[in-house]
Amino acid sequence: MIIMRDLDKNITLVRATWLLALMLVLMVGCKPTPQQVRHHGEKKELDSLTIAQLQFNQRMASAADKQCLDFVRADSQQYVQDDFGFWYTKLLKTDLDSLHKGEYANLHIQIYKLNDSLVADIKDSFQVGNTGLPIAINRSLKMMRKGEHLQIVTPWYMAYGVEGTSLIKPYSNLKIVVSVGE
Repeated sequence: MIIMRDLDKNITLVRATWLLALMLVLMVGCKPTPQQVRHHGEKKELDSLTIAQLQFNQRMASAADKQCLDFVRADSQQYVQDDFGFWYTKLLKTDLDSLHKGEYANLHIQIYKLNDSLVADIKDSFQVGNTGLPIAINRSLKMMRKGEHLQIVTPWYMAYGVEGTSLIKPYSNLKIVVSVGE
């Protein structure tokens, strides 16, 4: 019995010694890296450029909202505004199955400038909820059924953004017609 207690004490002492040695190695081995020198003018310039870009994008977004609203008001269709800021109207309604996230749907997507000039005409199979599609189209697909046609009027920030694509210029407000195959 006495041997077992002494053995337990020895094991505890060995563990404590190893723990202390490990802590010493870590403290000696972990040297803090010096903080980089920062020049006062550099930080201010970067911040002012970032602020200027944000202000520009806010002005562009406000102008886009106004342009889309003017288009919707002048059009003969009855539109609904989505919580994200784009407008939509169903051109053809059906009682067929709803689209579900993750399923593939055959889509015909026609993209127009707001002056009705066609920019792109795409027929392809897309996965519902796919992040490769603009936000306005993705959100609209959740409201659609097979065989339906939906017209979207969207500001640039819900479409192809500040980057655009090879066919669509940056900051482009668009009219998009999405048709779902049956």
